Amino acid sequence: MDIVLAGLFGLVLGAGLNIIIIRLPRERGFGGPPRCTRCGQRLAWWQALPLAGWLIQAGRARCCGRRLDAIYPLVDALTALSVMLLYMRHGLSVSFCYITAVTAVLIVTGAIDWQHRLIYTLPTLGATLAAGAVAFIVPYHSLLNAVLGLLVAGILFVVFYLVARIMFPAHRAPFGLGDVYLGMFIGAALGLTNLLGALLYGMLLAGAFAGLIVLVRRIGRRPTPQYISYGTFLCVGALLYVLIWGLAGPRATW
Repeated sequence: MDIVLAGLFGLVLGAGLNIIIIRLPRERGFGGPPRCTRCGQRLAWWQALPLAGWLIQAGRARCCGRRLDAIYPLVDALTALSVMLLYMRHGLSVSFCYITAVTAVLIVTGAIDWQHRLIYTLPTLGATLAAGAVAFIVPYHSLLNAVLGLLVAGILFVVFYLVARIMFPAHRAPFGLGDVYLGMFIGAALGLTNLLGALLYGMLLAGAFAGLIVLVRRIGRRPTPQYISYGTFLCVGALLYVLIWGLAGPRATW
């Protein structure tokens, strides 16, 4: 029964994250009734249900008939699944609350970057400071671990940023300052002990996706993205890492 309640909590949390994902890039307030992301018409209560509303409408807005973005039910499902897995691993504990909050930041940041190629500076830095501030009460974490993770990630990602600017001086660099801030958040949130593993997951996912794009271009000759949202893969990689290993990391199984 507890795991069912955790899943329901995850769905509600996912719905809240979707409000941020939808409204923040559009510079809309977080109050007011939910509206169709295509035509702006006010939604009926059942259309706004997390995950179920999208499924009932079969992926098309009932009000205007246009296709709804699949990222929103994906956020609902991913958040619910993440919360359930975290609850199964940690129970109702400090670790559960902390990693759930980190998961929420990663999902929101990854979704917005996927849609808009945009990572917000102030919210990301605020989340970084918050992660560092509470690190001392989190098992397998500490303030020193958070600070070292932040510093190492900051230095590493600044180097990546400068290399990208040098390699693509006349074009939009594939690696921006937003990715630097995101890397610093991951470093502070997961600590130096987990930083390299989390980044490795993200880089492998980004490399695999880039390889898939190249393959589709050569074989299928279909339209493909010119750029990949690198921040999204960093978020997914960090999320996968923390769901699999927790903050204890692989060393806990040695």
